[in-house]
Amino acid sequence: MVSKIKLDLFKLKSKEDLIGVYKFFKKQSEKWFTKSNEPKAKYFFVSNCPLCLSDDSNEVYKIDGFSYHECQSCNSLYTKPNLRHDVLESLYSDGTYQVYHDSLVKTSLDLRKGVLEERKHSQIDALIKCVKPSLLDIGCGGASFLDVCKKNGWEVEGVDPSPSSAKVASEKYNIKVHQGDFMDIELHKKFDVITLWGVLEHISDPVSALTKVVSLLEVGGILAFEVPSADCFLGKYLRKYNFSPTRYIESGRHNIFFSKKFIENIANHLKLELELIESNGLDIQTILMTEFDTETTDNILNLQDVINDLLLGDHYRVFLRKIG
Repeated sequence: MVSKIKLDLFKLKSKEDLIGVYKFFKKQSEKWFTKSNEPKAKYFFVSNCPLCLSDDSNEVYKIDGFSYHECQSCNSLYTKPNLRHDVLESLYSDGTYQVYHDSLVKTSLDLRKGVLEERKHSQIDALIKCVKPSLLDIGCGGASFLDVCKKNGWEVEGVDPSPSSAKVASEKYNIKVHQGDFMDIELHKKFDVITLWGVLEHISDPVSALTKVVSLLEVGGILAFEVPSADCFLGKYLRKYNFSPTRYIESGRHNIFFSKKFIENIANHLKLELELIESNGLDIQTILMTEFDTETTDNILNLQDVINDLLLGDHYRVFLRKIG
């Protein structure tokens, strides 16, 4: 097993940037609601659970106008009503989501690439069985993960809806990126590895996306993804002490929170073998949103490490192998 990382939230994303991006998206979402903070029908629709299609759910909290429901069948969480697909699509195609990337990703690119992306590569490399794997990264953004894999001898391609991200990948790293919606893009080949880092929670039909992914994966190949967890400590805290966190919920962007039960169910349905599931969270620092002295911060990171050992961190990282 590749060693875990104790990650300080405020080295990854500054407190000022977290608050600034939260306020920016909150302002952007105002047009979706009435003056009494009710969702406008032109932007929303009511649906069953987007993961298992069950119509049995209970509201567990309401944040920034969005109602979050727990599915009584698969235990995942989702917004109900949910933003329409065209509204979600516009967030990524019109440059709105680029604000997130510029404010919270570019500023910590060295840490992300030198530590986080390298660890992702090492985790997959420990599972893959071929010498020069072919990789497709869906939602590749600025392609820093692809560049790490390319430098390690992998054959890499990406998919991203943002024209500016595709341009960066091409000009900075000389990496081929298919620009557009993954579900609309035809790829006439199969891959040894397909990854989706922080993608599935943003789209309206993750199951269809995963089904397409598996069809593009070689038998024995690895599917890896990271998604916000419905089972995490932070989520349980929100149920008891409702507030508006600057990350994790990300209203209007994170619309689905995945349960371990669903992950196991979809793996079985798509004939995938679960190789590894871990949680990577920043739960405590997200709740406290205060910077402390080094000793106190170290103690907080140690507590978070235990939370992750218990699979209660706010994101799941999942590695699955195609077996049929």
